[in-house]
Formats: sequence, C-alpha cells, structure tokens
Amino acid sequence: MNKYQLSELDLKKCALIINKLDRVVDGINHGRSVFWDKKNKLYYKVFNKGYIRRQNFITAYEAGFYDKLAPALIGLIYDDEDVVGYVTKEGKLLSDSEFDFKVVPEGFLTLLKETIKDTNLFYYDLVPINIIKVDGKLSLIDLESVYQLNELYDLDKHNAVIKPPEFKDYLSKLKKEVDSNKMISFIQPSRNNLKYLKWSYHSIRKNLGYRHEICWADDFSNDGTWEWMNEIKEKDPNVKIHRNEGPNRLGHTILYDTLINDYATNDIVMIFHADMYACPKMDEMVLKHLEPGKVVSATRIEPPLHPDGPEKILKDFGIEPEEFDELGLMKFLDEETPWTNIIEQEVKETTEGIFAPWAIYKDDFQSIGGHDPLFAPQSKEDSDIFNRFVLAGYDLKQTWKGLVYHMTSRGSRFKDGAKRNPDGQVFMKGRESDEWLKQNRRSTRNFVRKWGHFVMHDELMYPIIPPKYDVAFSIYNCTPELMAALEPWCSVIYSDVDPNDIDSYIKVEQPNTLYDLTERVRYITEDKDSDVVIEFDGSKWKDEHSGFINNLTQILKDSGEVGTMDYEIFTLYIEKLETYEKELIKL
Repeated sequence: MNKYQLSELDLKKCALIINKLDRVVDGINHGRSVFWDKKNKLYYKVFNKGYIRRQNFITAYEAGFYDKLAPALIGLIYDDEDVVGYVTKEGKLLSDSEFDFKVVPEGFLTLLKETIKDTNLFYYDLVPINIIKVDGKLSLIDLESVYQLNELYDLDKHNAVIKPPEFKDYLSKLKKEVDSNKMISFIQPSRNNLKYLKWSYHSIRKNLGYRHEICWADDFSNDGTWEWMNEIKEKDPNVKIHRNEGPNRLGHTILYDTLINDYATNDIVMIFHADMYACPKMDEMVLKHLEPGKVVSATRIEPPLHPDGPEKILKDFGIEPEEFDELGLMKFLDEETPWTNIIEQEVKETTEGIFAPWAIYKDDFQSIGGHDPLFAPQSKEDSDIFNRFVLAGYDLKQTWKGLVYHMTSRGSRFKDGAKRNPDGQVFMKGRESDEWLKQNRRSTRNFVRKWGHFVMHDELMYPIIPPKYDVAFSIYNCTPELMAALEPWCSVIYSDVDPNDIDSYIKVEQPNTLYDLTERVRYITEDKDSDVVIEFDGSKWKDEHSGFINNLTQILKDSGEVGTMDYEIFTLYIEKLETYEKELIKL
C-alpha cells in the first residue's frame, strides 16, 4: 500500500469534489473532503483528525476488510504518523441510482458477507453509488462506512442509516448468530509492557475479529500503558480496562482474578499473556474442544529463548515486536504442519497438558476460587492452579491447531527484553531481573509449603501431583540455617535452635508468605501431633540428604508403613498415612 504525506500532496491543483472538512452535526465531527486529481486519475479523501469515522477506516484496513472488497484502494494519506485519508483509483459507478440495489451482483454480495463473518465488521451504506468498476473488478468506495457488528444498533448517534433495508435484516440475523456462539474474554494484565501489548492487541483484532472481549489491567505502569488503554477503549467498545493505582505492584496473580471476576462478561475466559500474538483461527480451534469441566490450551510457537520441548514449537520469527516476521509466520502456518505431535510421531490434534494461553469456563474457574494470592505478585501461581484443575477432575487439553507466537517472559523476568549476539543467536542466560529472581525464590518456597514438593509435570506439561502428607521434622543439634532451609518442606519444624533465632527467622520470613510461621516453627520440646514425625541429628546433615527431603512424599507413598522406620540419618515415626492434597483444591 502506497503512503502519501498530506503535506506533499498538491491539492490546490486538484478539483474539490466534496468540501465538508469542518462539518459538525449535532456536536459530532463529520469533517472530510474529496479531491479529484485529473492528471493521475486519482481521488484523495482527506479526513478531519476528529472525524467520527476516521478510526472506522483504520480499524477496517488493519482487519483486512478491504483486501478483496476495495481493489480501487491504492494508498493511505498520513499527517506525520496519523492516517488522515486514503487514495483510490478512478472507476465507473455501478449505477447512478442510490436505490437500484438489484444491480449489485450476487457474487460481490457473497464476498462481502464472507468478509463480514471473518472480521465482524460491516459496511453500512451498501448502495450502488458506493460501488465502482475498476480494472474489471467491483470495488467499494466511501470506505470509512464500516462499523463493528456489535455497534449495529448504535448507528443513530453516528447519523448512519443502514442501506438497503433488507441488508439490515441480514445483519440483524448475523448478529444474533454471532452472539449465540461462544465468545471469549481475553484476560491480559500488563506492567510496562506497552509495545508487547499493542502487538498482542492488533493480532487479536486482526486475526480473530472484534466479537471477543479484551479485559486489560494496568499494574501501575509508567510507560504510557494506561493512557493507551483509554485511547483504545474509546475506539473499541469490546475492551474493558482496570488500573492498579499503586504505589505497589499487585502482579498478575491478583489481576487475573480481578479481571475475570469483575470485568469479564463472557462465559469463557482465556489467560493470554501480553507478549502473545494470536494466530488466525486460534480461537476457533480452542473453542472446538472447550466445554464445562475442560481447560484448553493453545500451542506456543517460540523463538529459541528457552530450551526446546515437545509441548511447543521452536521457530524464530523475531524476539521483539519491531523485528517480528509476520509474513514468515503466516507462510509457516500455511506450509507446515506444526500440530504434528513430536512424541508420538503422528499428526494428533490434541494432547494432554496445560500452559498459557489457556481457556476455561468462568464458572469452573470460580468454583475452585481462582488463583491463590499466596503466589502474588507472580511465579508458580500457574503451576498451583494447574494442580488444582487436575485434582478437581478437569480435563486438560492442548490443541495443536490453535497457535500463538510467544515472545516469552516479557513481564518481570526479562523486562529489559531479549537480545541477540553478533551472530544473530538469542541469549537470555543471566538476564533475569533481580525482582523476578527474588519473587521466584519466594514463590518456590511457598509452593513447597503448600504441596510438599517442587513443581512436577510430564514432558507435555501435564501436572504430576504426589500425595500431600502431614509431616513434622524434629531436629536436634540444629542450626538456624538448616532450620530456614527445611521449614518449607514440612507442616511443622521442631528444633533446638535458640528461641531468639527462631523469632528472628519468623520476623524476616513472615513477609514472604501467607502461612502463619508461628504455627510452623516451634521449639523441640513442644508436643508433636503430626501424622508423620521425622527425627534426626542436624550435626550429621550433609547436602546429599536433601534428596531424601525432596522426594519424601514419593518415599512415603512407595515405602511408608505405620510404625517406625529408619532411613540413613532419619527416623520416621508414622502414626498414619492419610493424604490431604484434595483439601488444597478450593481456596
């Protein structure tokens, strides 16, 4: 598409066909003018920047609405970086009569209807005088006469009347059909991720249309995110926005749930990271498999920032939005079969596993209490809720035909972005932010406190959940350092550490967890009433003994018996082997 700067167009040499640049009707800006360039046989339509339908044209252009319906469109007119009009070739009117609707060929109507269904945008002034023949093809003109389908009954405020009347009947039926279909509320918290969020938003609207709702939360950003969100909301009625006013970050663990519980209006919600690009028909493929009691993930295509795995597709189409190879990605999607399951070496539409982006019925999400604030602001909140999905009996499916391109970890972890070395290779090692490293350590310790083990899953990211036992450690000759290291791995830790050191540990560690550490960290002489008590001499502790602690739940499951057991330096007093993991499903 050609680009024309308004300042470089010699409009004084053109014939002024329509002169309405300063037109205002009922307080609404309808300003636009049309110029005829006789020499080049071109029409220039120039908008007032406040023109109510200027954004309509931009939206439709970005959505590909004109790709097949307006072959006369050859260029955009810019005022610096703002689109303020367009350029069309000369053509012959289909009819001189506004009411001669019968002359519109059925094939063109079919193409128009297909485009409306694909984009959820419609052309409201479908009369023969707005259709021309150019280069043997039919083309729409008056191109800003396009609205979102969910605005069908709000056109009065725009001084717009749908023509012909029978076309309005068709649009009304179509809207009812669309409204009855499954729609998604995309859930996207963001903090200082503006360039990624813009990139992600345009992918949803361009590739998935306007029927889906987008719910944004700005987590006290200072990069213009909130201002941009407000600008988009003015143009896109299917966007909801929320702001954390600070001064502290809340994190997506909290904001996911704020958006789902307080803003999302659809029955289905999708956790969708701000650094994800929605590929065409991703929504259709996810919805194809989604039903109550199921959670469905799309498949990630990622550049080589992290190690490869069979649950994703490693392919480099750019590590930053400014270098994103959209054409290369589209070609890959057309020519390749990325849904080939690598493990089973066969084409398989779905596998069992979960990773963002994932969709769920809101009722299912809320029935288990959503995300656990224990993991706020972020890290391990996803692994926690995935465990709870499994324990609640939900099916976890990943569709290999619903795809996203994922820049990966552009929030807190790699907030300074990705880089390439001189050879073009991507490197991320050592680029984690201090903020993320500290929070990841906190969340890892809290995950262990809650579940009794590190995050576990199979190669396709399906959660592995060992049993949860009520275990106490009783350690004599214990050091404060050993007590601090082992506290998360049991329900209660009893030690002979100096009480002042115990108090100091609780004072330092308590801000890092919602668990009451005064209940978890006790002196060795107190009564012990846990199901399993493990006693050992702290002076005999060696690093290799951490393997026993890390695998304790599995050891108890495989070898534990009521009574007394000895294992290396440990003595196990087992009163019962009741498991409690299902008590963790609901918050």
